[in-house]
Amino acid sequence: MIGKAFAPAHITGFFYVYDHDDPLKMGSCGCGFTLEDGVMTEVRTSARTEIYLNGELTDVCTNRTVVELLTDRPVRVDSTFAFPIGGGFGASGAGAFGTALALNKALGLKKTYNELAQDAHMAEVINRTGLGDVAGMSQGGIVIRLKPGTPFVLDRIPANSRDIYSVYFGPISTRGILSDTKAKALINEAGRKCLKSLLKEPTFERFMALSREFSISTGLASDRAIRAIESVESQGGMASMAMLGDTVFSTIPDGLSEFGKVMKSRVSLTPAHPL
Repeated sequence: MIGKAFAPAHITGFFYVYDHDDPLKMGSCGCGFTLEDGVMTEVRTSARTEIYLNGELTDVCTNRTVVELLTDRPVRVDSTFAFPIGGGFGASGAGAFGTALALNKALGLKKTYNELAQDAHMAEVINRTGLGDVAGMSQGGIVIRLKPGTPFVLDRIPANSRDIYSVYFGPISTRGILSDTKAKALINEAGRKCLKSLLKEPTFERFMALSREFSISTGLASDRAIRAIESVESQGGMASMAMLGDTVFSTIPDGLSEFGKVMKSRVSLTPAHPL
C-alpha cells in the first residue's frame, strides 16, 4: 500500500507566539504565503518505521511523531524537498503535513483533512519545529493566521499568484528562537502590531513592508540579510527575511544575485493535498 502527497513551502513574514500546555491550542498568529515548490512525500508499509529525507535515512522527529500519532503500523516515509531545510520555508511543517496526508491514503485511515492538519500541527509543536506553517499550508495563498492553535482560523489576502525570488544564507534553529524568552517577547510585541496594521490594509505590498519592518525591529535579520534587502530595494523591489531562516525573499531578482544563488518560485493558491 502506497500513499503520496504534496505540501507547499510556506514563508512567514511576521508572527507572534501563543503558548499553551495543550499542543493543539499552542500556535502562532501572523501572515505568510505558500509556494508552488514544496515537499513530495511517499508512504508505504514496511517491516519497521523508517524516515528518509532526500533519499537519506534519518530520525526526523516531526515526521516520526506524525506516524506515531496516526498509527502503530510500521511504515517507510520518503520526503523530497525542493528547497533548503532550515531556511524558513516551512520544511518540517510540509514534511509533517505531507506525511499525514500520504499515511492516511496508504493505510486507509479515513481521517478528514482538518484532522490530519491538526495532527501535523501537533507534531510540529511537540518537536518545537514550527507553530503556524501547517495552518498556512492548509489554505494556500497569502494566508493570515487570525487565532493560534487548532481549529485554524484563517483569512487570505485576495491576490493573484506572482513570482517570488529568494537567496538562502543558512539555517536558523526555530527551537532555539522559541526557547529564548527575551527574543520571544520582542517577537510578540512586533508581531501583534504588524497583524493589526495588516488587517487595516490587507494587500501584498503592505504585507511585504510589514515583514521587512518585523525582521529589522526584532533583530532577527542578519547583517547579510539586511544588506540583501537594501540591495533589492535599491533596484525598486521589496524584500524581507523568511521566518525563521536566514533567507531573503523578494519581488524581483535584481539585487539578489550578488549574495548567492537566486531561487525562483511562485505564490501557490493551492493547499497541501494527496496525490
